[in-house]
Amino acid sequence: MSLTIPSNLSKPATLELKLSLRQRPTIVCSVNPSNQEKSGGSDVDLKALSAVVALSSILLSTPMPMAADISRLTSCKESKKFVKREKQSIKKLELSSKLYVMDSASALAIKVSVEKTKQRFDNYPKQGLLCGVDGLPHLIIAKWIGWVGRSYLIAIRDEKKPTMKAIIIDVPFASRLLFRGFSWPVTAYRELINGDLIAKDV
Repeated sequence: MSLTIPSNLSKPATLELKLSLRQRPTIVCSVNPSNQEKSGGSDVDLKALSAVVALSSILLSTPMPMAADISRLTSCKESKKFVKREKQSIKKLELSSKLYVMDSASALAIKVSVEKTKQRFDNYPKQGLLCGVDGLPHLIIAKWIGWVGRSYLIAIRDEKKPTMKAIIIDVPFASRLLFRGFSWPVTAYRELINGDLIAKDV
């Protein structure tokens, strides 16, 4: 068995981006045979690298549909528990509004709360959020925030008054931990392998 590599792969590649208002961007990569002047190999490599960087940045910046198979999460618009929670929240507010005289300040405030609740429950599915089996939306960023909070509590546990530092947060110190939180999946995996993820006395 032999492997044949086409000779035209070494020619500079040009990248053409076609955009339309209604369709997603279409990317066309082609080899330009008319550019056959003798140029240095580094110029060809630089053009190819530029094309790859441009293509990858376009592909990575295009929003992809969120996969709903992450730890038993489903799309909020498909979650029956989410719809049930919405109905229960609105019903509870409407029942409490019956306790007050119509057009009183309290009744009007409850009416505004009903509208805000409807809007909130309407926005979750539009944003593509995922709901758990409890019908509550789950934010992936919550794991980052949780990891930063955990790191802060671990860092202050050897202080003189760790409880006070947990109640009154040391903002300059905590802000230094914020950027480390972006690497939480790697750090969590490393701690799991090393046996540091779970406390020994648990």
